[in-house]
Amino acid sequence: MSIQKWGGIAAIIEAAVYIFGFVLFFGVLDSTDYDTPERYLVFLIENRDTFFVGYLIIGIVFSFALIVLVQSTYQRFKQVSPELMKFSAAVGYLWVGIVLASSLIFLTSLGVVAKFHQVNPEEALIINRGISIIVDALGGGIELVGAVWVLVISYVALKSRVYSPLLHYWGMLVGIAGVLSLFSGLSFLASNVFFEATTAIFGLGQIVWFLVLGIVMLKDQPHTPTSFA
Repeated sequence: MSIQKWGGIAAIIEAAVYIFGFVLFFGVLDSTDYDTPERYLVFLIENRDTFFVGYLIIGIVFSFALIVLVQSTYQRFKQVSPELMKFSAAVGYLWVGIVLASSLIFLTSLGVVAKFHQVNPEEALIINRGISIIVDALGGGIELVGAVWVLVISYVALKSRVYSPLLHYWGMLVGIAGVLSLFSGLSFLASNVFFEATTAIFGLGQIVWFLVLGIVMLKDQPHTPTSFA
């Protein structure tokens, strides 16, 4: 099977991983009653195996599927805009590394925090807060890197008239939302509902983008698109 088809499968896997993550972390793992940092840490430790499996899927599986998708999109569009596609591939692989790093840090921390909590709950809480900041910074608190990758792919595909332009306009909107998540930490934007929601908009929007991209890649019969600068 061609790298193009494998890329289509990888994109559909990415969409499925996003859906799995939303269902698990906003449905199954309901932490509503654990409304303080201390109580949430207890909730995390009590459900550590579920969190472990969850991060295996949303972190490790996502990352390796993304490697395939980055490679396949590069191969598909490298003749159209070689320099932009080199840039997109570099950004895509950087995204893979960031997601993998945040996931492995979180997976490693589960056992460490649980052990510390048995001895010193206060110290375990401090450690967990530090880990949470690192994991959030790398793994989705700011979606800049993934957003730039989506924007470049969408721009190149739109200009080369490959696949539906609606898909690419959607990808650009999703990418812009991800880029805007960079600014949600500014004090005068911290309470702005839109900027607070940009990460969720990026995640939900990517479900549609990955799914449709995967379908069209599986159906596509590659030919040489029009080149542009």
